[in-house]
Formats: sequence, C-alpha cells, structure tokens
Amino acid sequence: MILAGHITATTVNLVRVKTVRNEIKLTGLISYKNSDFSSFDDIFKQYVKRIESDFEYVCLGVAGPVISGEVRTTNLPWLLSASQLESDFSIGRVKLINDLVASAYGLRKLPSEKLITINKGTADKHGHLGLLAAGDGLGESLIYRDEQNYYPYASEGGHADFAPTSQLEAELWAFICSEKGAVETEDILSFSGINAIYRFLLLRDSEQPPDWYQDRPDNADRIIEMALAGKDERAARTLDIFTGCFASEAANLALKGMTLGGVYLGGLISKQIMTAIDKKQFMERFVKPGKMAALLEKIPVSLIIDDKTALLGAAALALEKVSA
Repeated sequence: MILAGHITATTVNLVRVKTVRNEIKLTGLISYKNSDFSSFDDIFKQYVKRIESDFEYVCLGVAGPVISGEVRTTNLPWLLSASQLESDFSIGRVKLINDLVASAYGLRKLPSEKLITINKGTADKHGHLGLLAAGDGLGESLIYRDEQNYYPYASEGGHADFAPTSQLEAELWAFICSEKGAVETEDILSFSGINAIYRFLLLRDSEQPPDWYQDRPDNADRIIEMALAGKDERAARTLDIFTGCFASEAANLALKGMTLGGVYLGGLISKQIMTAIDKKQFMERFVKPGKMAALLEKIPVSLIIDDKTALLGAAALALEKVSA
C-alpha cells in the first residue's frame, strides 16, 4: 500500500493512494485532531491498527523544516524521523517533505477549476513558480523550473521579519512586538495574526470587545465570518489589513524567486476569504511602486481553492518514487 499524509498544526490527514487510468486517486481519507494525541506515533499506531495493511511507501507533508529525514514541527512539540517510522512500523520507505513542497508537487495535478485567477499576467512557460499559504502558520515554497523539469524546494520565509509599509502597519508591528519581542511575517499572516490585527484595532480605537468576540475570544474563524457577513466593521478592516499584507508578501516572494511562471496563493485562510478579495486592490498592493513594477504586473497570480493540494502532491511524489 502507498500512503500519503498531511500534518498541520491542528490535524493529521492520511489517505491511501492508487492510480486509475493514469490518474491519481486518493481513497479512505482519515483525519485526526492533533490535540487528542501526544505524538504522531500515537496517531499512526491507531491508523495502522485500523487499516491492517503493509505499507510499501509513505510520503508525509509536514508543517516544519525537514532536515536529513527529520522534522521538528513548527507549531507542535513533535519530532518525526523517517528512519524511525520505517523501523517502528515495518514500512518499506518513508519520505518526509515540507508541507508546502507537497503542495507544490500538487500544483501540477490540480485541474483548472480548482484555481481562481487574480491576475492573468503573461506567464513564462519555463518561469519559476512561487507558493504562499496562510493558515495556522505561513508557509512558503519556490519551484525551480528547467525546461520540463520541476523542482519544488522548501522555504521558511514565513518566519522572516515582517516589514510594515504604512503608518498603520508600523503601529501594528509595534503592538505585536510589545507582546512577543519580535515580529515574524507569520505573526500577521495566519489565524493568530487575524486575531492580533483585530485586538490591535480594538486597542487603537479604544473600544471594548463586542459581545460576540467576548463569547469566542481568539477565534479567527469568527472574525472572518463577521467580516464576510458585513456585521462588524472592525472585522472587515482586519481582513483588509490582512489581505494587503498578504499581497505584499506574495510580491516579496515573487521578487526573491523571480517567479515569472506565476504565484499561487493557498492555505485555509485564502480559501475562506476568497469572496472578499478585491482583485484590483490586491494587485495594487502586489505591484510595488518602484523599479520592478513592470515585472510584477506581468506575473500571473492564482488562488487555490482545493484543500487537498498537499495530500495530492505527497501522493504524486510517492507514486513517482515507487515507479522510478
């Protein structure tokens, strides 16, 4: 059996992988809440007991830096080792990859209806690609292309310093810095970042939290819900700030990676707020004034609306390795 998985800060998703008429099929998806377990091993023990099958190849996309076959998850106190998993569970081969690298592999398999165009641009068919995903954290990946070859590689750019571009964002930076001592881009572009922006606006406006927020504090989903429903002006401003910063970071990634083939926006937050993204406003922020404005305005920008891209990519890589 070939198995693919996606490990985030909150969930572990595992699927069986097979091909049908040369198409990848993901079957038997099982999801686990990380808060119910003390380690990934505990989850996998339960999964193995349930499946009762031998594993030829397992590929896991993990939210964290993978170094020499090991990864200490960024937002969980977990350590995963490919060799240890192979030994403990008698698996033929385990491959650990960063979850954004998994998503990058998944991009090749996504149908067009799973993408929304924000900027059509003029794609260089051999140009590099960039991937930015906001959710529990901020993931970034670059995809190097050489003719027909496709080489995704991981980045921890989400933990680089946040750079404010306005007085309001400078005040937001100072607010978060006063709490944490430093401000990573992920501190803005994540679910916790949405909470931070909302709390900042409450303090800036000298307002008490509304009843709905006091009932469910630190709930970014609720802030997004109130903003999209037009029921809270401050929540709407929160999404405006978030989207502006997201566009700015997408441009930073595009410039650093020369992603003339396009930039893709993924993650749970992107999918949730897609109805609120003003394409013109996003591109005004993406196309930074200055020497590279003409280059940036030509770069295609697309929004991923599929929530299994990382699983699909991990599956594609597993099948590629097995058939090699």
